[in-house]
Amino acid sequence: MANILQVAYYRGPLVTRARMLESRGHHVTSVLGNDEALGLDAAVIAAADSIVIGFSAPHSVRAAMIHWFKQHYPKTPVVVLRFHSAESFPEADGGTVSDDPEVWVAAVTSTLKKSA
Repeated sequence: MANILQVAYYRGPLVTRARMLESRGHHVTSVLGNDEALGLDAAVIAAADSIVIGFSAPHSVRAAMIHWFKQHYPKTPVVVLRFHSAESFPEADGGTVSDDPEVWVAAVTSTLKKSA
């Protein structure tokens, strides 16, 4: 399946999301926060088929991370998990408001299919 890079902002959701994606057959690399994401080896990021950005950080923090990924890895789709429906991330390739695993996994799967 796909290689997913996950940026989460709390350990609990990081572990839960990784398990959910791995249970669907994906390989997941998880980092906690923007600093860890920016510190990843470029080859790790380049190998990602999709990037998932968690919802537990302020809008500006997540928007900056999306922008950085799109600037440096424009062909890698970014899925953002939004805190509420009024949030907008125009640079993201997909997203969802729900923290329901079935809903956000479907958003990741849909974005992967679009980019294939």
